[in-house]
Amino acid sequence: MPEPAQIRAYVEGPAGIVQFARPEARNALTDTMLAETREAMASWELDGRVSAVILTGDEQAFCAGGDVKKTASAKMPPFEKYRYRMTASVWHEFIRYIGNYAKPVIAAVEGYSLGGGLEIVLRCDFAVGSDAAIFGMTEAKLGLFPILGGAWSLSRAVGSRKARELAYTARRIDAKEALEIGILNHVAEKGEALNRAKEIVGEISENAPLAVMALKQAINRSHSQSFEEALVAGGDLSAMLAFSEDRKEGIRAFLEKRKPEFKGN
Repeated sequence: MPEPAQIRAYVEGPAGIVQFARPEARNALTDTMLAETREAMASWELDGRVSAVILTGDEQAFCAGGDVKKTASAKMPPFEKYRYRMTASVWHEFIRYIGNYAKPVIAAVEGYSLGGGLEIVLRCDFAVGSDAAIFGMTEAKLGLFPILGGAWSLSRAVGSRKARELAYTARRIDAKEALEIGILNHVAEKGEALNRAKEIVGEISENAPLAVMALKQAINRSHSQSFEEALVAGGDLSAMLAFSEDRKEGIRAFLEKRKPEFKGN
C-alpha cells in the first residue's frame, strides 16, 4: 500500500502496530487516519506473522477525539450529513471493522484518550494504559454525541450506572480509576504501555491462532446469545477446530511434553 500520511504502520515480532501520527492535533481522528488504519489492519489479517494488532499514539495522546475541522461531514449541510452517516461513514465502517477483526486488537494508551479516542479503546479487545493516561467521554461538553457507539461500549465495559455518570458529566478519569472500573486491563509505567502490549501479544502468539480467533468470535457473539445458544455455537466452533492441523499439533506437543509449533492451519 502507499506510504500512509497520518499513521505509522509496521510489524514487530508477532505484533502489527499502528501508531496514530498527528501529534500537532493530539492524534485527533480524521477520515484519512481511520481509512489508513483500516487498510494497514486489512493487510495483516491474513498474514501468519501477525498474531494481534496494537493501536497506539504518542506520549502526549492516544487520541484526543475527532478533528471537527478535518472530516468530510464537517463541511456538509445537515441533510447530507445525515445521509452520509447512514450510508458511507468511514467512521462507522472503521469501528465495525475493529470490533469484528479476526485477530485480537489491543489499545496501548499514553496521555489523552478522549471522545472518539476512548470509543476506539472500548471497541478494542482490551487495553493497556500508562499511569499517565487520561480517559473521558467528553462529547457532552461540546454539545456532541459519541458517534462510534461509545454509549453502548462504555455501558458494557463499566455498567450502565457508571457509564451514565461518566457520559453525563464528561468527567476525565486517570488510569487508576480506568483500571478499577474495567476500561483498562493493565496499567504500566509512563512510556511503557506499548511495551506491555507487545508482551501480551507475545503471550497470545504462543497459542493456536485459529483457537484464539474462535474465542474472539464466541466472546463477541455472547452479548446477543442465551447460555444455551452459546453452548450450541461453541460446539460448532469446537468441531471446526477438530479439522485443524494446529489441534493435532497441540495435543501431540502436550503428550510429548514440548512446546507446540502452531502454523495457523
